[in-house]
Amino acid sequence: MKASLRFLLLFLAAASFYACGPVLYSNVGQNVPLLQEKGEFSGQVSYSSSDGAWIANGVGLQGAYAISDKVGVISSFYSMKGAEDQGDEWEGKGSYFELGVGLFGGNPDKKISYEGYAGVGTASIKNTSIVNSGSKLHVNYIKPFIQPSIGFTTRYFDMALTPRISYLNITSGDDLQLVLDGMPINSGEFLDEINHKVMFEPGILIRGGFPQAKLEIQYNISTLKEPSEEYFLLNNEFVSIGLRFLISGRFAGKE
Repeated sequence: MKASLRFLLLFLAAASFYACGPVLYSNVGQNVPLLQEKGEFSGQVSYSSSDGAWIANGVGLQGAYAISDKVGVISSFYSMKGAEDQGDEWEGKGSYFELGVGLFGGNPDKKISYEGYAGVGTASIKNTSIVNSGSKLHVNYIKPFIQPSIGFTTRYFDMALTPRISYLNITSGDDLQLVLDGMPINSGEFLDEINHKVMFEPGILIRGGFPQAKLEIQYNISTLKEPSEEYFLLNNEFVSIGLRFLISGRFAGKE
């Protein structure tokens, strides 16, 4: 709880954070549209931030469409870059894209919504050493996922819990010898340690505003662990704040 509070304060205040090395994996946000009717479209634009090895900030884009009364599709894109003035020896940037399909439903009278999506994401992270000019460390990975959610949905307020499960499949990564806090670390061996891992990445979101446009705050974490407590190469925490809009006829004629 203290770690989460510290991260949220850093996110809001844009304070500096010292890190040891490059980022070789980063958690991202979850697209939780809570669709209810055929033809609905839900989208979001957000300011996003991840934390762990160092803070990375950027933009997130999400879209979801109900192609029938029960079937929906979701898609997300994130572009992130390491925050400046962190006193770090590395700088980096990355992007992530995912696509999924699944089922949704609920009980409008009881304000309950539920959904479950399965899909796959692909990511690219590029690190560049500030100290050793020309030293680079790039990682690419594919991440299949299963994403169930249950939510409380009203005209002006939504809340949802999402116990997402992902599988990390690293497709390429540079083999580089690193020295972090005086410890020699081989990036290839580290990637082998975290490759082919099943990860639990739960999240929570709240949003409020008008039926067609709500402010959304989201927070989630990943259970992927560092092989050592002596250095940090993963960004496991994620938070975002953005505008979620809904194109739907569900509120037509309602007070």
